[in-house]
Amino acid sequence: MSNREYDYLFKLVIIGNSGVGKSSLLLRYTDDTFSENYISTIGVDFKFKTFRLDGKGLKLQIWDTAGQERFRTITNAYYKGADAIVLVYDTTCTQSFSEIEKSWIDEIYKHAGKNTTILLVGNKCDLPNKSVTTERAQEYAKEKLMLFYETSAKSSHGVSQAFEELSRLLIIKRDMKVEEKKLKRKQKKDSSSNSDSDKKNSSETSNEPQENINLWLRPNKKIEEEKQQQKCNC
Repeated sequence: MSNREYDYLFKLVIIGNSGVGKSSLLLRYTDDTFSENYISTIGVDFKFKTFRLDGKGLKLQIWDTAGQERFRTITNAYYKGADAIVLVYDTTCTQSFSEIEKSWIDEIYKHAGKNTTILLVGNKCDLPNKSVTTERAQEYAKEKLMLFYETSAKSSHGVSQAFEELSRLLIIKRDMKVEEKKLKRKQKKDSSSNSDSDKKNSSETSNEPQENINLWLRPNKKIEEEKQQQKCNC
């Protein structure tokens, strides 16, 4: 890394129904803490997470949004510029999973960029009364081209792995975007150079003496002398 402490900066937004454990998930990942008592997020909150992954420095700006309907107009503004959306449901609450298709997906498509990466997280997987099966969630994530992890903010199961896998994908996408820009600049530069070269060659050709262009149209001197000699012998 150069003068700053990270090579990549990514913006993440955590969304999902109220009570699915979004704030607990964020606190477990950023501060490695968990509390049984929580207060519903009002509006938005955010935290930073700086770490190294596969020899690269990353800084994640993670926004935690309120799940209540009355806060949607506020939280929607935070989708803009997000590199990834972390879509959380409660594995013990079928409704929180159903709401993904009913409303959350539309929110993402409406307010986030079309190339925004989505991580589907099934939280509270440590609880015994699971109502959303892993297979059902996996199939849905595959259909919607999402990453998928089951986590437990309480036990920390799968939390770091989910964010790290998401970060790896974001690095790949960012690097590909940078390479595409470099390639386009190179193609533009090459195209400009070829255009200038063609103009130069065209200019040089137009300035050549006309006698060189019409060289084969001039009479051959030797042939003319022979013709004159034949006329004299007749």
